[in-house]
Amino acid sequence: MFDIDLDLYKQHIKELRKYTKNMSVLLVEDYPQLQKSLQKIFLQLFEEVEVASDGKEALELYKEKVKKEAAGYDIVFSDIAMPNMNGVELTKNIKKIYRDQIIIIFSAHQDSNYLLELINLEVRRFILKPIELKKLLDELILTCRNIYDRQDISNKVELSKNISYHKKERELYINNEYIKLSNYEQFILEIFISKINQTVSNDEIVNHLYYNGIDVTFENIRKMVYKLRKKLSNDLIQNVHGIGYRITASDN
Repeated sequence: MFDIDLDLYKQHIKELRKYTKNMSVLLVEDYPQLQKSLQKIFLQLFEEVEVASDGKEALELYKEKVKKEAAGYDIVFSDIAMPNMNGVELTKNIKKIYRDQIIIIFSAHQDSNYLLELINLEVRRFILKPIELKKLLDELILTCRNIYDRQDISNKVELSKNISYHKKERELYINNEYIKLSNYEQFILEIFISKINQTVSNDEIVNHLYYNGIDVTFENIRKMVYKLRKKLSNDLIQNVHGIGYRITASDN
């Protein structure tokens, strides 16, 4: 158990939320008071917090998560010594489902016999019990920033040296300045991005827009692409005469 003085760490938590606000976590802890304290902190940080009191319950939650969303949690936090299924067995089972799952283990001194086995299971993050709030937050910043950076790399598409598109947020940036796009401009840019270095025909653009609830003619496509090209401020979108358009990947 540890004292919670969240006011002392308000700035710390505010900074941390830049990385954690869209993340989901599974907390596995059998000691009710510690479980409640950790849950209170995690609910201020993460978008989704699920709680289990032993490994067996946690594994069922994990399987349901994967079944529903085809992905695990961003982080699984687990104690080692628990009834029904301990943290080592839980880790083994989770790694069978998703090898790259990030797991942070809460470890007491008496758990040292398990640590080598956990390391061999590619668990690299441990928080020593009794848990200190500062050490917990420090570990979260390291782990969550790394997750955030990895997600940002896959989310961010560099179209040229100074132009990038963030797929999840559906936002365009030129020289790090946000450029507002209309709905149809977003859809058109996204189909170009999905086929980098390939020609996208006018038919494909019409069908893509129609699928997304926008009914346009071929003549309107020309006008829409013209407006989008003006916002991009360069020759990023190339006209393929008589066929359609293409974005060529930049070597930056």
